Amino acid sequence: MFYSAQVLTILGLSVVQVMGIIDPSLAKTPQMGWNSWNKYQCNVNETVIVNTANAMVSSGLKDLGYQYINIDDCWALHQRDNSTQRIIPDPEKFPNGIKGVADKVHALGLKLGIYSDAGTNTCAGYPGSYGYEQIDAQAFSDWGVDYLKYDNCNNLGLAGNASISSKRYKRMGDALKNVSRPIFFSLCSWGQDDVWDWGRSVGGQSWRMSGDISDHWSSVVSIIGQEVPIANISAPGGWNDMDMLEVGVYDQMTITEYTSHFSIWAAMKSPMILGNDITNMTSDIKNIITNKEVIAVSQDLLGESVKQRWVKGDTQLFAGPLSGQTYVALFLNEGNSTVTMTGTWSDIFNNKHANKQKPIAVRDLWTHTDLGKFRGSVSVSVEAHGVRMLRFSQQA
Repeated sequence: MFYSAQVLTILGLSVVQVMGIIDPSLAKTPQMGWNSWNKYQCNVNETVIVNTANAMVSSGLKDLGYQYINIDDCWALHQRDNSTQRIIPDPEKFPNGIKGVADKVHALGLKLGIYSDAGTNTCAGYPGSYGYEQIDAQAFSDWGVDYLKYDNCNNLGLAGNASISSKRYKRMGDALKNVSRPIFFSLCSWGQDDVWDWGRSVGGQSWRMSGDISDHWSSVVSIIGQEVPIANISAPGGWNDMDMLEVGVYDQMTITEYTSHFSIWAAMKSPMILGNDITNMTSDIKNIITNKEVIAVSQDLLGESVKQRWVKGDTQLFAGPLSGQTYVALFLNEGNSTVTMTGTWSDIFNNKHANKQKPIAVRDLWTHTDLGKFRGSVSVSVEAHGVRMLRFSQQA
């Protein structure tokens, strides 16, 4: 459904803007799925995509809300079709074309995503969509594509400020509105030119707010810091994209660090796009990405990101509301030793419930245990590079 005028005012949008551009049904909650790039890069093909789609179902990930199977760069030939000017899927990699893959993915109850670029060529040197937006949008629609990741390489220098970049992305946003198939529009402009200020207005349902992530704790910490000042912009219909999940991609982080990574992405309402090989996961990795209680925070229909409440040395407290008069809080320890962290009701509830004497029930979303009822504050032990993710029930 569309938002009330009050909500639109908070978002800085007019009713005309939203009804004319955003289809909230595509992005009521942050998108969930899988992308080929982190694990396979240019070694993507039909077998990889179909096997991943089957694993999405057999592993139970589909039932938890993961729905997109996204093909990234390198799926095409280097030259367009001379007569139709369409991009040609590489027949060696995709012998049944993108349409054939889409049919197989759809038969499993999943959705297919594809990749292109808002420049003349993709980052790997394949045909980009600049100047061919309507042709490509129509091809994607004809093939049964449900999602478009739209990159920012080879952009002819048409970047450097919001006005220039937004016009380039709007060309594809307008083209997608002119095809019959709903296609989720994921802007990958690397956080340049304040994309979060104009991503919605060009038809985007999500927009990258940073450069590329890597499978390292320092990369996760950096992106969290970049997200903090713009966290309020994420809302149903349009999400700040903190980039793909690195959980289990190259095992360059510890299980504790991957748990923190997954928790923050969920609580900050970033898209939850897996990048690991889901056909061959360890139990530890599977336990992280299948945590129903954490996924429920990501997919909560209120759609409000947690906000940073305070920073004390290497520790940070984040908190925010969920549906049903509940709250979630993350106690994040970026330091190298275990610490005890305390959050007061004034901190967690942002002064809204600081004076209430009624005990509040607290649940740990990773141990799946009820910690009890607390008055005024709660203290938890948080290991190095770890989080404690707690849900607070104000009706307790």
